Amino acid sequence: MESSKPFNGYFVKASSLIESVIAITIIATCLLVAFKLYATILEGRPTTNDHRLKFQVERLMADMRLTPTFAPETYDFETYKIKKTVSDHEGSAFLKQVSYTIEQASDTVTYRFLILKENEE
Repeated sequence: MESSKPFNGYFVKASSLIESVIAITIIATCLLVAFKLYATILEGRPTTNDHRLKFQVERLMADMRLTPTFAPETYDFETYKIKKTVSDHEGSAFLKQVSYTIEQASDTVTYRFLILKENEE
């Protein structure tokens, strides 16, 4: 077996090993940053349940536009509850703010809409 010969004061095999370790460290660091960014992007995306709840609120709002009722209501479902509240918008008697608050075990989300209350005469 032949021993390594020095090349300008360095051993070639050891030098290649150190370069390989540094290159692997740089690649691993880049992959770690990329995976962290990917995981952050995935967490911010709305789930199917979020879309289902928003669709339910939009359906309730469409029903209210067809038959306006300005009394507060509560809709109970199996895993969540939707509370409707109605208030005047900035002191106007004809412009109403309708809020639908979805209460789940883990979090609460509120959707707000403006609706024009027609004259009752």
